[in-house]
Amino acid sequence: MVATGVHILISLALVVLLFRSERPEPYLVAALAAAVPDIDTFVFRPLVELGYVEGALWMHRGLTHSLLAGIALTILLAAFGPWRAAAIGFGSHILLDSLSGGVRPFAPFDLALYGVSVDWLLLNMLISIIAVSMILGGLLGMKYDFGRQVVSHPPETLSERFR
Repeated sequence: MVATGVHILISLALVVLLFRSERPEPYLVAALAAAVPDIDTFVFRPLVELGYVEGALWMHRGLTHSLLAGIALTILLAAFGPWRAAAIGFGSHILLDSLSGGVRPFAPFDLALYGVSVDWLLLNMLISIIAVSMILGGLLGMKYDFGRQVVSHPPETLSERFR
């Protein structure tokens, strides 16, 4: 299981690299979209334990980790920011969870679990290191705008040389 903070971190890193926005909306939307799929751990669990619902659809990594939920969440969050940021946040969550045990992407139509199982500690550490590196690189790129050409003129006077 990937930690919720790591889901948010990698979605923010992807948005920094892809959007390079100075506005907060893409980051907020991506962070929310990356965190919302795990709402099933505290919304559905009591319903299952009390016997109101049953089956794989209502378990963790069931309905809230499906493409259907992703489309609904992206449409909902598009009211607050770019829909692409929401899709990146949700998609990165599903991809990481598919590496740490699997997800049910076609629920409610197909309840099969798709994915592999990688050691959760190793996965969390590697993804965190990659995400922090991506965020720092993206922020440096935003600050220094590496694509811009800088024209430099040599100083003409002695006082200009020491400014």
